[in-house]
Amino acid sequence: MKIIHIESGLGNQMLSYCEYLSLRYANPDDDFYIENIIYDIPECNDVTCQWNGYELERVFGIDEPENVKTLFSEQQWGQIVSDIRASEFWKYNMNYPIAFTEAFGKAGLALVNTFGDFYDGRHSGALKPSMSRWLRATVADSRLGAWLKRRNNIRNADRYIKARDCRSELFRQTDATLFTGQRLAFKYRGNDRHLIDEEIRRTFVFPAFTDPKNQEMADYLQGVNAVAIHARRGDMLGTNGWCYKYGYFRRAVKHIRRHVENPVFVFFTDPGSIAWCKDNPGVFGLDYARDTILFVDWNGGLDSYRDMQLMGYCKHAIITNSTFGWWGAYFIDNPDKITVSPMVEIDTTFHC
Repeated sequence: MKIIHIESGLGNQMLSYCEYLSLRYANPDDDFYIENIIYDIPECNDVTCQWNGYELERVFGIDEPENVKTLFSEQQWGQIVSDIRASEFWKYNMNYPIAFTEAFGKAGLALVNTFGDFYDGRHSGALKPSMSRWLRATVADSRLGAWLKRRNNIRNADRYIKARDCRSELFRQTDATLFTGQRLAFKYRGNDRHLIDEEIRRTFVFPAFTDPKNQEMADYLQGVNAVAIHARRGDMLGTNGWCYKYGYFRRAVKHIRRHVENPVFVFFTDPGSIAWCKDNPGVFGLDYARDTILFVDWNGGLDSYRDMQLMGYCKHAIITNSTFGWWGAYFIDNPDKITVSPMVEIDTTFHC
């Protein structure tokens, strides 16, 4: 038996579901279940945004595998959730692997924790301040630090790609009852996604557009050299903030200009960042007087997935370290597409 943990937004959910596909590829006769308890724990949303809750069934009509809760009575399931909440794992670096496997174990389902211990005492106290630590942090958050990081990434590309190699877990052949998922590894290079790629594309088929605005945009994008810019800020600024500070988007746009004739730049971003993007074209190396620039700003809430769908109608894409943006670039079917990301290990055609 294999239990696939699913949480967070749609992009993450899709990647976790791909782990189900890869494990089923390696263990075709085994039993599989999903687990998405985090959506029923409101406190988790305060730590890691859970966006619109579980969306795979609503968006793609995915109704398999069954939820692991079907193995338990209502009373048993209530106790499992109660035990998990009592652990307050979200206070300890979102240490759900320990809390969840212990709760399931108490209910009679022994699971092999493939994640380990996220907390491991690392947050038991604040790091003592020091001059060297302050200096490293200051240099890292600077133009020089960003340049050094880029050079280091290029020089050590093979090492970074190897560090993301999770094939031993993604395609693990075993009779053990595993608790796994949420590695998000298939957006990285070198994880043999090609083995399940056909099934991924059969599984993630978006529903047809039902509103004229999205349909008109989709028709327009197919007729021009559209370049999707996924400028996700919001909750991802802590991860991607440096992209806006130190020229990543300018380098990416410059690369596009070298290879794409008459590009049309189309912004996809979180609703709270649309005005910021409109007010800062220079951050992206764009000029409103010269460039054709569009903003897709009408898909929010439960319709947010339509942005991912529309990105797939573009010819090229510039993304940050975001699973949502990565999927948008993945769905582009232009055989000559250029996809740009800021990290050498992300599976795009160019990195800068």
